[in-house]
Amino acid sequence: MTIRRLRSIALLAIALFAATARAWGPDGHHTVGAIADRLIAGTDAETHVKTLLGGLTLEQAAVWADCAKGVDPRKDFTYTSAGKYPECALFETPQGEVEMIDFVRRNDTNCPRVPGDESCHKEYHYTDEAIQREHYRLGDVGTRDFDVVAAITAAIAVLKGEPAPAPFDIKDKREALLLLDHYIGDVHQPLHVGAVYLDAHGAVVDPSQGTFDRATSTQGGNGITTNHVAASGRAENLHSRWDAVPESLRSSHIDDAWLAQARAVPPTRGPIAGWSTTWADETLARAREALKDLAFGPQANGLRAVNLDGRYDDSMMSVKKQQLTEAGARLAQTLRAIWP
Repeated sequence: MTIRRLRSIALLAIALFAATARAWGPDGHHTVGAIADRLIAGTDAETHVKTLLGGLTLEQAAVWADCAKGVDPRKDFTYTSAGKYPECALFETPQGEVEMIDFVRRNDTNCPRVPGDESCHKEYHYTDEAIQREHYRLGDVGTRDFDVVAAITAAIAVLKGEPAPAPFDIKDKREALLLLDHYIGDVHQPLHVGAVYLDAHGAVVDPSQGTFDRATSTQGGNGITTNHVAASGRAENLHSRWDAVPESLRSSHIDDAWLAQARAVPPTRGPIAGWSTTWADETLARAREALKDLAFGPQANGLRAVNLDGRYDDSMMSVKKQQLTEAGARLAQTLRAIWP
């Protein structure tokens, strides 16, 4: 059972704002992959990556899992996004589209669903742990055994030569690497882990207190409009505000100083199967800081509103760089742990 479902007007309204939300956006995912590319250069991990990706870099491949969202199960699993996203052009070949379609077919209805739920593979990108929690814990409202925390663990298992745990259907190591390359970026985006739940008046509520009301979900911030205007001319939602990566944080700006910061990221402690939970805990703490002092407006047509000032944008910038840096470092560390 998922929590990302509102009904009637609320569902339609949120869909308008969530339709283009892609964690970090392509630029952020490219930055994560590019940092990892540089950190594994000259290692056995680099050799395995090149073999599996057929010459693609981690930077180029980092958007594959988002590009696969262009496959529409309602249209007989047709790839419907050709030419829409420039970053996906690499995969918009006959063979590339076959690979994306095959992945979506296997990961469309393989998880517990209720009418109106999105394709299972789209739910692999996030979790919605309430900001009241100190730690991510499977079983809490908003968590699932097929969320981003579980998806990372599943991809690692396949890369280690083990079967993917249910409900994931990952056919081989190439596909697992394409997914891992993306999901490690996702789990470091604060609003892909920590969630604020709001009542109709805009007051923060704890979803674990009493009977959970789905209408309190803000869809990872997709249901919260801001005082900023998106390129579409509509109000930009809070999730998209966090996804946006400024020019200074794009891969073309990775220099020696930035790589030194990435190399200084300490290894994650404990068995590799638990690393994604540790990362989710850290990202949850950053989501808590990002959301705790905001004043939300009452619900209107399923949406809430929040005003962001310049100080908030400045704080976002520093958090984004930290999260992108850690994501790139941890992707590299994970690959080197699998292929020492």
